[in-house]
Amino acid sequence: MLAFFIVLQIVLLLFMLFHDWISVPPLNDITALKSKDSTLYRLMGSFINGSLVLIPLMLTLFYYSKPTIPFYIGLTVMAFYLLLTIGTILSWWIPYLFGSSQKLKKQFSKFKNTHHFLPRYKDHIVPNTLHVILHLQVWICLGLSFYFLITKAN
Repeated sequence: MLAFFIVLQIVLLLFMLFHDWISVPPLNDITALKSKDSTLYRLMGSFINGSLVLIPLMLTLFYYSKPTIPFYIGLTVMAFYLLLTIGTILSWWIPYLFGSSQKLKKQFSKFKNTHHFLPRYKDHIVPNTLHVILHLQVWICLGLSFYFLITKAN
């Protein structure tokens, strides 16, 4: 299962680094992103989000062959995925379920031409398919990091 966790983190890292740069219609709309966000903004987003996955991935790889990991390392890995989980909930799921400001709706309009499978709810932001996949990866990483914290940490 640890090997699956590593593969999932690698896929998530690649996702975080490149989903704002490589066009994969209808999952993303690079033209809309470029019109709303500067290159610097997208670079910073890729760097920050990529770092939030790269650090726990490196820790996981370092301790992969060891029978146990220090508790603080397991806690650190879990903390990174907890932080990402909180970010997904605050930026996408609370606005989807409870609504958001007009400013946020305008900011998220860059995703209007991407694929969505979740039903519309009032005039709320609807998470697109690409972000739902991304969020599921983050949440699975959080669950697996918690599992390894319990089973491998000492």
